[in-house]
Amino acid sequence: MLDYINYYYGIYPPTITENKLGYLFYVDSEKYYLIEYNREFDELDELVKLNKYMIEQGSLVHEIIYNRFNEILCNFNNNSYILLRVYVNENKKVSIDDICYFLNSNYINENYQKIVRTDWSKLWENKVDYLEYQMGHLIKKYPFLYSTIDYYLGLSENAIAYYKNLSYFNNDIIQIGIMHKRIGVNSTLFDLYNPLNLIVDFKVRDFAEYIKDCVINDIEYKKIVNQIFNYYYFDKLNLSLFVSRLLFPSYYFDNFDNIIKDNLNENTIMKITKKSSNIEDLVSYMIKNYNLPSISWITNVR
Repeated sequence: MLDYINYYYGIYPPTITENKLGYLFYVDSEKYYLIEYNREFDELDELVKLNKYMIEQGSLVHEIIYNRFNEILCNFNNNSYILLRVYVNENKKVSIDDICYFLNSNYINENYQKIVRTDWSKLWENKVDYLEYQMGHLIKKYPFLYSTIDYYLGLSENAIAYYKNLSYFNNDIIQIGIMHKRIGVNSTLFDLYNPLNLIVDFKVRDFAEYIKDCVINDIEYKKIVNQIFNYYYFDKLNLSLFVSRLLFPSYYFDNFDNIIKDNLNENTIMKITKKSSNIEDLVSYMIKNYNLPSISWITNVR
């Protein structure tokens, strides 16, 4: 690896440490990580453009480093890698204060296309279609997944319907910002400031994903919800977007995908399925506490 880094970047770090994030080394007291590139290749230009703008604005985002061939990606063992200069403690777990600070100090400078994820209904419908196709192949190898997936597909349909019904908020403005593909209670500052984790989406996304993860991990969520809305004012449209995001069971689908992709024991998802009523309680709390459009099968029984 030392020869590889020297060839591409012309530097000789005294030591290189491999960990779960990638290859860590220091040069002149500055911390670097060489990590595998895990995004679509057609997103790279926009990710680099966003990263450059954020660095210019004084963000703590990891800085993408060009190699000495003026390229971003390098090939090693048939995989693409990217070098990042890291300014944060990569092992510190994020708090809701860290997420709020990130949102307050990082803004979108222009229009993006490839890294935008605001078309929730289309994205969710595609996910549902894919999973419905997969169901027929699950029954023999993954009977527990097969027995639980209908409930989460139903939640997804509710999330899609709730989202589509928000069109009647004619005069409210949807708030858009720099968000993350995923951020949760076990995420670290490395995840929060990783440019490969960034997307453009509605500002409620990170908050909703974090709160859902609190519920799954038995962390009291009401105090954190109140803390979020003490930081930010969200009108009823954006609060309703928050609810639609809460409804969509990304936590289940992420684990579903990991089980299939990595051939894991399907019982690893059992912890999540036991929390279904807790998620419903969370949605009911949001709807009643903020006087949002109702979902009868959830709010009428709570």
